Amino acid sequence: MGDGNVGQEFLATQVQLLEAGDTAGLAQCYAEDAEFVRLDKVVRGRTEIKQLFDEYLVEQPTIEQVEAAQITDDTVLYQAKERLGGREVWAVGTLIFVDGQVWRQSVAFIDRASEV
Repeated sequence: MGDGNVGQEFLATQVQLLEAGDTAGLAQCYAEDAEFVRLDKVVRGRTEIKQLFDEYLVEQPTIEQVEAAQITDDTVLYQAKERLGGREVWAVGTLIFVDGQVWRQSVAFIDRASEV
């Protein structure tokens, strides 16, 4: 790893795979012992991560724009405007990579309607 581009490449790949509905392909980008943490649940391993993305796609997500991202050799912190189940939300999360795969991810969806 260490090239500083794995995070940027993953963000682009993630959007492409989600748009294609390829949750199996997306799950393969995660380490076998990966954890995905949201405020409402924690899932572990590729099978559960695929199921999480299958559930996510039911909400017909549209990633409008990645507003901000801070990327280091192994970590991405991101904020994206998204439509999720008809709601406008901010997706704010982190990704941590080990050997080019996602090892840990967290995300929180914050309702954009509450913006002043």
